[in-house]
Amino acid sequence: MMRQQHSHSWLFKLAIIALKYFLLSLASCTVMYVVSTVLSLGVLASLMIWLLEKLALRALVLVFCLGALAVITESLR
Repeated sequence: MMRQQHSHSWLFKLAIIALKYFLLSLASCTVMYVVSTVLSLGVLASLMIWLLEKLALRALVLVFCLGALAVITESLR
C-alpha cells in the first residue's frame, strides 16, 4: 500500500522561505565584504561588519524561533 503524501503547513513553508532568504543575504554580505576589502573600500567593509553584528544576529534568532515553531506545529499534526 502506498503512503499518502503529507503536505507541509503554511508555517513550515514560511520558515523554509525565511531561512532561504536569510542565508542568501548572509552570503551576499560576505561577498560584498570580501570585494570591499580587496578594493580597499573601508567604509563599505565597516558597514558590512555593522550589519552582521547588529541585524544578522537578530534575524538569525527570529528565523530560528520561526523554525522551532513550525517544527512543533508539524509534530502536533
